[in-house]
Order: sequence, then structure tokens, then C-alpha cells
Amino acid sequence: MRQLRTQVFEAWQFFILPGIAALLPWRLGWRWLNYWAQRVDGPFNEPAQAAIGVASRHLEIGSAQKFAARARLLWLMDYCDLYLSITRWRRAWRPWHVERRGTWPQGAFIAAGFHHGTCHWVFKSLAEDGHDSMVISVRWTREQYRGFPLRYWYGRLRYWDMTRLGRKPVAYRPGIKDLLAQTLADGAAVVGLIDLPPRMAPRGQHPVRMLDLDLSLPDGVVAIAREVGVPIVPYWMEFDDDMYRRCFCVGEPIDASDTDAALGKLAAILDRQIRSTPAAWFFWPELPQWVEDARALHTARADVGAQG
Repeated sequence: MRQLRTQVFEAWQFFILPGIAALLPWRLGWRWLNYWAQRVDGPFNEPAQAAIGVASRHLEIGSAQKFAARARLLWLMDYCDLYLSITRWRRAWRPWHVERRGTWPQGAFIAAGFHHGTCHWVFKSLAEDGHDSMVISVRWTREQYRGFPLRYWYGRLRYWDMTRLGRKPVAYRPGIKDLLAQTLADGAAVVGLIDLPPRMAPRGQHPVRMLDLDLSLPDGVVAIAREVGVPIVPYWMEFDDDMYRRCFCVGEPIDASDTDAALGKLAAILDRQIRSTPAAWFFWPELPQWVEDARALHTARADVGAQG
């Protein structure tokens, strides 16, 4: 019976509730999502509470109740965006409540984003400017979701839409260097999320400063961009105060020839966005272990500096 209740709740949380919002005019859909986001016994309360416990130790987040409600709303909107994309089939369609600032460059590049905000729109934004795209992902299997089949099927649906929009298959790490190089050589864009802790991307972590902490970011996309000779183009989402409207932003291209400088610029963008909308960062629960795992990198850098 407990397993059945879990599946019913996850069907409601992952599919039904955000799916209903996607079918409504946005004024009604947003009110529907916001109503459920205010409920402490409602969807996505567990990750919202986990985020509060960490974020409050590093930033001034104001009211914990408001922070949690905003976090729950952002989770719901992120799931709703998939259904908005699927139910409005055109690749380059973007709703009026998702504005856009900036344009993608011509030719090949790596689009670097973060686990901050609701950025499924990167794929439709690229299609708007005529780009096919390939997304980089950690490999995952059905076995990892044993007991949680709806989470697995939601992930399959999301990845199916990403490949539909990008017209390229998903590139599952590790061992994708040659595939990405060929994709870029063909003139398509590569899309990757750069804020991966060592637990999720153990190879090639590079020390950075972010949130006044010694952290790290993976340098794989920077290395590929440097070798192929393409820029890294950051993107992010900005929100109005109640999150009724959003703005998808494309930043200035970053030269990948200097790994320290490139990752420093990406870390600075993410730092700014987290401070602006802390409830929008989905990786707060990862931060404590992230700091621990990055400590050796910063110690090694300090030792090199002392010897030099």
C-alpha cells in the first residue's frame, strides 16, 4: 500500500499537476502551480526543505517559508516546461512569459548552463537561431530507479524531447570526446551543464571560488572547446519577483584557451545567479560534500603556489 501511495503521489507531482498547468493559459497555469507551491505538504517539499538547510548557512535567504515556496514553485515550473514544449510542437516556439535576451553566435560552440532555474528553453532558443544541438549527460539506467519507475519514465520523456528539439542524440559520459568533436566540426552546438560536483563528474575537476567557498567545476567542456577551437557561450534564466515571467539570457562567448579564466567566468555567472535567486539552484544539497571533495584540489594549488 505504501508503494502504491508513493506511485500515485509521483504521478501527481511529475505528470498530472504540471501537465494541467501546461494546458491552461499561463495566467491560470501559473496560479495553479503557485497554489500547490504554497502547500508545505505538497509536491517537491522534500528537496525544498533540504535546500533551506544548506542555503541558510551560506546566504541570507530571508523567510524560510517564502524560500521553500519559491523552491517548490521552481521545481513545478521546471517540470511544466517539458509539457509546454511537447504540447506546443514547433521547435522554435517560445511562450510570451519566457522572454529572451541575447543571441547565439554563428557556427559551432558549446552552450554552458547550470542547474539553476528552468532552462529547458535552451533547446528551443537554439532552434530559434537555426542551431541543431547535442546535450551532454551522465549515463543513467532503469536499474538506478528501481522502485521509482515514474521518475525513470519522466526522465526518458524529457530526454526524448531534448533530442527532438536538438535533432542530435544525447551524448552520455564518459568516453564522448570524439563524438562531441565531430558534432562541433559538423557545425552543431553542444549543450552541457557545468556545475557538476566531483561526485557526479570525478574526472577533470578544476578549483574555483564560488559563494565565497573553495569549490570546483569540471574542465572537460573547456578542454574540448579549446581543442576544437570553438567558444563557450554561457546561458541562464532570470526571474521577476513572483516568477510569473522569466527571461532566458545568452551571454557573451568565452575564450576557452585559458582554463582558469574560462571556468572563473562561468563560476562568477553562477555565483551571481545563485545570490540573485537562491531558491532556483537545484544543487544546494550537494554543496557540503562538494566543499569536502574540492578541498584537495585547492590544497594542491596552494602547495604549487608556495613552491613557485
